Amino acid sequence: MSPRITVLMPVYNAEAFVADAARSVLSGSWRDLELLAIDDGSTDGSAAVLESLGDPRVKVVRSPVNRGLIASLNRGLDLAQGEFVARMDADDICMPDRLSRQLKFMDANPDIGVSGTWITVFGAAREHLMRFPTDPKVVDTELFCFNPIAHSTAMLRKRLFDRHALRYSPSAVHVEDLDLWMRAAEHFAMANISAVGLRYRVHDSQVSSRHESVQSRSSGELRARQLSRLLPRACAADVDLHLSVMDVNRALRHDELIAAASWLERLERANAGVRRYDPAKFRKFLVQRWLNAAYRCVPTGFDVWRTWRRSALATAGAFSQWRLLFKKAMLR
Repeated sequence: MSPRITVLMPVYNAEAFVADAARSVLSGSWRDLELLAIDDGSTDGSAAVLESLGDPRVKVVRSPVNRGLIASLNRGLDLAQGEFVARMDADDICMPDRLSRQLKFMDANPDIGVSGTWITVFGAAREHLMRFPTDPKVVDTELFCFNPIAHSTAMLRKRLFDRHALRYSPSAVHVEDLDLWMRAAEHFAMANISAVGLRYRVHDSQVSSRHESVQSRSSGELRARQLSRLLPRACAADVDLHLSVMDVNRALRHDELIAAASWLERLERANAGVRRYDPAKFRKFLVQRWLNAAYRCVPTGFDVWRTWRRSALATAGAFSQWRLLFKKAMLR
């Protein structure tokens, strides 16, 4: 009889962490599972460590060569026997009640195709909590530009992924999860539960640390693709402006901030016409983007404050947020 949950764990040279990761899954409150570890040509003892655990629920599939994360994930999705596939990385720690909580949520919400959880970051980074939106409409809206589901916390309803032929794209290197969620959102809803399901380990050898520039470029390409679905006639200059507005790490000049106001208002009008995103949720998203753009403007000062206030998107800003912008203007 097939287990209800397949925990899919890609493994590559994770000998230092994989035993703790696997034990955190196997010792959890949900027992009806298989832990499907796809060893991607590891040159250390990762596979041997997993096999030494002596738990019949552990299934190690070895690849003779390193084929990459995306190939491992797709192989795991094809081999998974569970009704649900729960992602797990070989260097993280699964909370004891994560799987049972997510399964209960998925059973109660049959329209949800993917659920995630909140995470606690630890390791090389200062330990902190990361919350993700729980409302499916907010998750859908956030996917216009950002990733609101932590990949290693995701639980997938496998029949929906099979029905819609959804797999990780080989062209989405280092942003494979964001690309998959964006495509999946065209077919079904996704959500997060308001509980910590995972301790997410930060260390120097992980992909996000080693390939930050590639991730940034690839994320920009996905944002441009999402924009084309809302504004199919957007020109190259529109795309460039859009990417600069949505890049939370990029400083903006004052003239770019003025252009950003018009652009965000244009996005709201476009969505009002096609109603791809819930209008109220999308407006709130744009309000947050406008505040963030103003906060990133340099040099700061009351010209920035006045420009921000003139936009219709400033009227709905939370007082606690725009007060920070006002204080920044005073520090000029």
